[in-house]
Amino acid sequence: MGMRALVVLLAAVAQANEKTHLRIRKGSPGSGAQVDAVDGSPWQPSAQQARRGVARDDGDWFAAMAGELRKSLNDTRFGKRAMPHDAMKARNLLRHILTKEKLRDSLILVLGGRLYSTQQYLHADKAKKHLLLLAAIQRRFGRLPNVFMIHETSSAGVCYYDKRLQMIPTTVIAKRGGYDDCGLLVPNPYFGRGDVGTSWAATIAELQDAANAVKERIPRVFWRGAVDNHEPSPSGRYPCEREWGNYARLESLALTREHPDLFDSKCNTLCAPRDEAAHPCDDLPYDASMTAMIKNNMSRVRDDVMYGERDYANYKYVLNLPGKTDGSYSRNLNHLWAVGSAVLLWDGPVVEWLYPALKHGETHASVSRSSAKSVVDDLQANPMKYKRLVEGAQRVQRELVSPEGLDRYMRIVVQELRKAQSQHLILDAPEDVASVFEGLDCAKLGLMETFVIHEHSQQRRYVEVGHRKVTDCQKFVNVTRWAQSVNDKDWLDEIKRDLKNDRDLRYNLTHSSAGDAKERLLDLEAEHAAHRMKIREVCTACAKKHCSVKTLDFCKRASRGYERLTRIPQHHNHDGRRLLDGGRGTYAVARAAVFRNKWVRVLMMCLDILGLVVAAVGVGGLLYVFREFHRTFDDTASGRRKRANSIDSSTNLLI
Repeated sequence: MGMRALVVLLAAVAQANEKTHLRIRKGSPGSGAQVDAVDGSPWQPSAQQARRGVARDDGDWFAAMAGELRKSLNDTRFGKRAMPHDAMKARNLLRHILTKEKLRDSLILVLGGRLYSTQQYLHADKAKKHLLLLAAIQRRFGRLPNVFMIHETSSAGVCYYDKRLQMIPTTVIAKRGGYDDCGLLVPNPYFGRGDVGTSWAATIAELQDAANAVKERIPRVFWRGAVDNHEPSPSGRYPCEREWGNYARLESLALTREHPDLFDSKCNTLCAPRDEAAHPCDDLPYDASMTAMIKNNMSRVRDDVMYGERDYANYKYVLNLPGKTDGSYSRNLNHLWAVGSAVLLWDGPVVEWLYPALKHGETHASVSRSSAKSVVDDLQANPMKYKRLVEGAQRVQRELVSPEGLDRYMRIVVQELRKAQSQHLILDAPEDVASVFEGLDCAKLGLMETFVIHEHSQQRRYVEVGHRKVTDCQKFVNVTRWAQSVNDKDWLDEIKRDLKNDRDLRYNLTHSSAGDAKERLLDLEAEHAAHRMKIREVCTACAKKHCSVKTLDFCKRASRGYERLTRIPQHHNHDGRRLLDGGRGTYAVARAAVFRNKWVRVLMMCLDILGLVVAAVGVGGLLYVFREFHRTFDDTASGRRKRANSIDSSTNLLI
C-alpha cells in the first residue's frame, strides 16, 4: 500500500512539473506569468545561463559563448551514433546523412573552402543567405576548416531527428524556449543579407555616420514594425504558443498609448492584432489599454511613415521586440547596436548566439510591460547609467556583430562541431574524404556547390551567388584534394624553408589573382588544373634544389606516383555543365562575371546584334548569288534548246 502511494505521489509531482513547464513555455515573453529568472535576475537569458552552469566572462565574451556551445553539444538527447569518437563511426555518420534525403537536404558541407548543399536546401531564401554568410566569411577572412553541419532555418529552433541516429546536433538561429531547447546557436542570415564581408560592413559604416551626425537625440523609446495574427488550424484551434511576439508588440504599443512622452512604439507596416473574442489565449490576456487600442482601430499607435535604419539614430533609446511569426528572434536587433543609442531588449526566454555575452545594465536594459516605464525614468535621471549602456552597445557592435566578430564566432562553432563529432578524422585528409564518397553516386545525391561572384553595385551592396551541380564523385574528390593540398599549412611551411628565395612562387601558392577568380568560375576541371599547375611549379623548383623528404613525398603523392605532373586539361565542355531546370550554365556565369561594367555589356550586346546582322547579310548575299547563277543557267539552257530547235526546223525544210 505504501509503495502504491509513493508511485501515485511521484506521478502527481511529474505531472505538476510538466504543467509548470508548459505554462512557462506558453507565457508571454514580457508577462509576469513567465518568469524563468528564479535567481532574481531581471533578464531571463542570464538566469537560464546561470542555471546551466555556463560562466560569464566580461573580459572575454567569446569564452562565455564557447562555453554555451559546449554545453549545447553535451545535450543528453543526442544519440551516440550522432556523436562519434572514432574515424569509422564519423565516416558512417556522414555517409548516413548523405544517403537520407531528409538529412541531406539540411546538410552544409565545407571542403577545401568550397560550400556544398543540395538543390532542395537552396529553395529557402534564408538557407541561401546562410550559405552566403559562410562564403562571405571565407572571402574576407580565409577558409573555414573542413566541416559538415545540419542547419535548421526556422526561427523556432529545433533539432533534426532520425530513427537510427536519434537527435542530431543542428545549428539554429534562435531558441524560442531558451537555452534548454535543442541546437547550436549561429548568427541569423540578415547581417547584410548574408554578405557580412562587404554589405554588412558598409551598413555599419552608414549607421555610425548617422549616429555621429545627430546633434541631440529625441528622449523616447523608438520601435517600428508589424503586429499580426495567425490563421487557426483546420480544426479551429488558434496557435497561442506562436502568439508571444505579437502579444509583446501589442504591449509595447500600449505603453505608447499610456506614456506618449516616453515611448514612440508604433506599427507602420501591418496592424492586425488577434481578435481576443474570437481567439482567446488564456496566458495572453488583453488589458484595458490593449482592448481600447483595438477598439479604436489602432489609430493612436499607427504610423504610415516608413523609416530607414539610419532614422533609429535620432532617438535615445531603441527597442527590440520578439518576432511576429513565432515569437522568436527579430532581425531588427542586428543594426540597433550601431546607431549610438541605448538598446532595450524585451524580456523573454528567447535566446540568440550573442546572448551569453550580454548583461542587463551593461550592454542593454531588459524591459517588460510592467518595468519599462521605471527603467526609462531611471535612465533619464541617471546620465551615467545611460552612458554605460551606450558604451556597452558600442562594444557589442565592435566585438560581436562586426564582420570580425561574426567570423570569430563561426570559427568557434566549426571547431566545436569538428571536435564533438570527430570530423577532423574524416575531412582533413583527401584519402579520408574519398573513402566517405566511395561507392556513392553524386548525380543522385543532388549536391550543389555555392560560390560567390564578386559583382557589386556602386554602393557595394549587391552580391550574386552562383550554383553548379556535382555529378561526378571522383572529380569532386579530386578538386577537393587539390584545394586542400595547395593550402596545406604544414606543407606550405615546409616549402618556405625549402624555397627561401622563391618569394613569388610562395605568394602564388597562397593568393589568387583576378585572372584566377575568372578561371575558377569556368568549371571544376579548370580549377583542378590551376591547383595542379601550382603544385607542379613547386615540384619543378624542388627538382633543382635540395628539398626536404616531406616535400618530395608530397610531390610524389600529388602526382599519383608519377615523377612529374604533366596532365593539365586544356578544354572545357561548357555545354555539358549546364544546370538543371533551366539554370544558367557556368559559361554564362563566367561571361557575366567578366563583363561587369554596364556599358561594356551594352557594347557586347550591340556587337552580338551586329554579328547577327552581318551573318544575315552574308546568307542573303549567298542566296542572291545562287539565284542569279540559277537564272543564268536557265537562260543558257533555253538558248541552246532554241538553237537546236531552229537547226532541226531548217533541216526539215531542206529535206
